[in-house]
Amino acid sequence: MENKKLSVNKIALTIIVSIILTTIMVSLVNVGLSIFFEGPDYENYCNFKTQEIIITQEKCEQVNGKWNPEGQTYPKAVPDMNGESEPIEGYCDRDFECRQDWEKAQESYNQKRFYVFTVIGFILLLIGLFTVEAMFQITGLATGGILVFEGIVTNFENKITVFIALLLILIVFGIVAWRIINKYK
Repeated sequence: MENKKLSVNKIALTIIVSIILTTIMVSLVNVGLSIFFEGPDYENYCNFKTQEIIITQEKCEQVNGKWNPEGQTYPKAVPDMNGESEPIEGYCDRDFECRQDWEKAQESYNQKRFYVFTVIGFILLLIGLFTVEAMFQITGLATGGILVFEGIVTNFENKITVFIALLLILIVFGIVAWRIINKYK
């Protein structure tokens, strides 16, 4: 009875330690990636110093904004010197042009993060499959799965790349896992 209790305690301890190690490893990869591979800073693309409310399409286009017709959310009217409100026929999205450039830079950054997360995750999945120690199996498989998932989420705009990478991972990991599991039958 004592051996059975010891065995259950060891299994529980192995699972808990694996969960902790998985959390630490996922965090380590994320923090390491942010230290060594900085993303584009929005202020480097769109850095306006004024809060001027632009109420005409012409002025909006002068500051490289995009004029949006009325029916959008902000603002409805601007008070003049006498406190009277003058209706506005739309609003200016001042960051439109610069945000386009930032979004392109962010897409490129997310694609690179996808590759890093996916490669590290796939390697950890394989380590989890080939390791015989339960703690390393659980940690490798869990961490690898989380990192592959995180890579997918960060680069979901590029669905074709994600789809092809996932298909390759599924095929390779599935075949290797099937062979290893069948080895123990």
